[in-house]
Amino acid sequence: MFDFQKKIEKLRQFESLCFTVCVTLLTEEQAANNTAERVLCQLFADKSFWLMEESEKPPYILRLCTCECMQYKRQNQQNQVKTS
Repeated sequence: MFDFQKKIEKLRQFESLCFTVCVTLLTEEQAANNTAERVLCQLFADKSFWLMEESEKPPYILRLCTCECMQYKRQNQQNQVKTS
């Protein structure tokens, strides 16, 4: 298993992928940044992620980013309805 510093270094390789996916789906930079950060934190703790082959990681990250972005959009819509 990876130690803390190795995990951080590895996640830095996927940071731009996370942000690019999130900013594409959300278009709002701050929301995309926060969502990408949440995904990276999830990945850090995800034991299955660290056991995957390298070729499996980008599609997995894409799915996680998409799910987190959709969740953000749902919450944002609910909050807008409550304040209306």
